[in-house]
Amino acid sequence: MLATWLTESDGKLGMVRQFQMARVGDGQTLLRGRWDLVCIEMSSGKARRMPPEFLSAYNAALVTKSQ
Repeated sequence: MLATWLTESDGKLGMVRQFQMARVGDGQTLLRGRWDLVCIEMSSGKARRMPPEFLSAYNAALVTKSQ
């Protein structure tokens, strides 16, 4: 089973998505991961501020980090 959630957003350029993979049979965690995301302007390849539509959708999905 694989779970993923957004845990951080700087409100400008980037956010963090975390992952956890667990074996269904016994719930044993097999993998934990972190993905640092940055908004990139496709035409220039440079970092840019996230559009308001992205911020609205993604920030609504943020959860607090698990300790």
